[in-house]
Amino acid sequence: MSHPQLPPDVDPRQEPDGRRIFTENDLGRYFGVVDPKVLQRDRRRRHRRHAIVLLIVALLVSGVTVTACQVLQGAWSIPGWEAAPPEEPLLCPAGEFDYSTESTVTVFNGTNIGGLAGDVANALEEREFVIGGVGNKGFTTSNMVAVIISGPEGRGTSLAVQRNIEGSVYLPDAREEATVDVIMGTQYEGLVPADGVNTASGPLDCQRLETEAPTAALG
Repeated sequence: MSHPQLPPDVDPRQEPDGRRIFTENDLGRYFGVVDPKVLQRDRRRRHRRHAIVLLIVALLVSGVTVTACQVLQGAWSIPGWEAAPPEEPLLCPAGEFDYSTESTVTVFNGTNIGGLAGDVANALEEREFVIGGVGNKGFTTSNMVAVIISGPEGRGTSLAVQRNIEGSVYLPDAREEATVDVIMGTQYEGLVPADGVNTASGPLDCQRLETEAPTAALG
């Protein structure tokens, strides 16, 4: 919309630097020449635009709300939004394993007993286990002897550790490397005497875990 020309009686004062100064009276006379019908038309247009914007926002909010409710109730599914399927539980491995001290063993202290992990690591190292280090690691309960954790490649050494730490429990995980973690608990009282360790092949003892096959023997 083009602005109307200044009325003849509007003569704004001009400063030396070129600025044009309008007084209150000048402004009143200037805007008074604007057609009221034009102002009313512009006002209606603004109101229509505001109404359209509000309607679009309301529709978007309603659509998102309905979609979210349907997805949560399982009525609709959105590709890529599906919940990840629960992981299959790792079962106690069936069969027998050869006694081995080749895999690297890391010993963790799962208690408040100072130096426990280091003492166990030194005792195992004297029996030719490869010790990768010691540290601290929390577990669901420390009221146990020890928990031995490994993937399939570390099961031979896990058996050997279990034979040396009587009462320890084996827990499988999905790691691919041949490493073994041992988390010590408060019920540990020492290694089985060296001359009393059974080094024959045998099954791992998972105690409370189910086995992969009905024929799997538990110690």
